Amino acid sequence: MSFKTYLAVLLFCGSLSAQVTIVNNASFRADQPVSAGSWAAAFGAFTGISTTTAPSFPLSKTLAGVRVTVDGVDAALYDVRSSQITFLIPYATVPGLRPVQITTSTGTLSGFVRVITSAPGIFTKDTATPPKGAIRNQDGFTENTSSTPARRGDVVSIYGTGPGALTREVGDGVAPGATPLAFTRSTPQVFINGVETQVQFSGLNPDVPGLWQINAVVPSASFITGRVAVRVFVDGVDSNEVALFVQ
Repeated sequence: MSFKTYLAVLLFCGSLSAQVTIVNNASFRADQPVSAGSWAAAFGAFTGISTTTAPSFPLSKTLAGVRVTVDGVDAALYDVRSSQITFLIPYATVPGLRPVQITTSTGTLSGFVRVITSAPGIFTKDTATPPKGAIRNQDGFTENTSSTPARRGDVVSIYGTGPGALTREVGDGVAPGATPLAFTRSTPQVFINGVETQVQFSGLNPDVPGLWQINAVVPSASFITGRVAVRVFVDGVDSNEVALFVQ
């Protein structure tokens, strides 16, 4: 599974000096911060950076001469470019307003990002209202689209970031693996077209650092058909709304 598939529309979370913005790499909302372990990005004008993407996992904490720290802890970096730096909020980060430093070959920018316990965001695949979610059908391979919809009663996989505490420790920038799986301590509530549905799994995808996977059952109600809304709640915090296609 390519992580790059899920880097799409973004969630505003805080700002740095020199017109740099920190966002969560899932949804576009101006009212929600990040959580430890979630994907984030810094947007701004970064001079002297050669566009570079991490070639493999585990991710390095320096990339093309760039370093990002959150509350003094080095963050794992996915890619760097002149306008965007994509990184993981370190798992050691505790809730609160935390300092961030971005160091490049031309200097250091300092600022703050707001961190909470859980900050769920679902990755999106288009700019519709609501946008199509990063969701796979029951076979685990087919992307959920209007031409490849799910059926009522199927189990779909919803991909996001920011689920909060896990049942075991995971290294920053490391694909967590499956022995054992890293489950979320809190079971999310998933609503499909307003109907709360059964969650069969909530934890980190074993193959990609920081990628939250929720396996949920599509409710059997007859009115759940076509392009329907999906929203997730964790510890009372709601995600962005995305669309799921149901036959």
